[in-house]
Amino acid sequence: MATATQKAMLAGGVGLLLYWLTRPKGSVTTWAGFDLTGLGGMVDYPDQLKTFARAIARAEGFYVPGSVPERANNPGALKVPGWTGPTLGQGISVFESEDAGWSALYRQLMLIVSSQSNVYTLDDTIAQMADKWTGTAVEAQNWASNVAGTMDVPESTPLWRVVV
Repeated sequence: MATATQKAMLAGGVGLLLYWLTRPKGSVTTWAGFDLTGLGGMVDYPDQLKTFARAIARAEGFYVPGSVPERANNPGALKVPGWTGPTLGQGISVFESEDAGWSALYRQLMLIVSSQSNVYTLDDTIAQMADKWTGTAVEAQNWASNVAGTMDVPESTPLWRVVV
């Protein structure tokens, strides 16, 4: 004979199973190209990470009609390593849709948040990130100034304060 606690746990488990089977589904692909659709549907990124991504998009010129990032559906102007698809400008990866471009940028930022990035750490400042992200001193200064200004923080702000 089941106790009240066991019955409540069973009911909760059944409810969770029903939710899992009827949840909204979408395609989720990791940065390494593994399809995770069967493991949970859409990924929900933190609002602060999305805000930082929009600041990067502004610094990259994504919101300027006709710019390379805008035409490439690539708000972060990402140059995906090993990319075999089309590119624009100086190797900017062209994504099939704006949503795909945003997802790629969010995933890149999640690599930083989860300490899986081989380039960036959460202790990097916006200025240090700019040096690595852009590759030239002039571009880095403008990029850092734009990102920090959009976030209303100094360029010396560590990433953990603006991404997490």
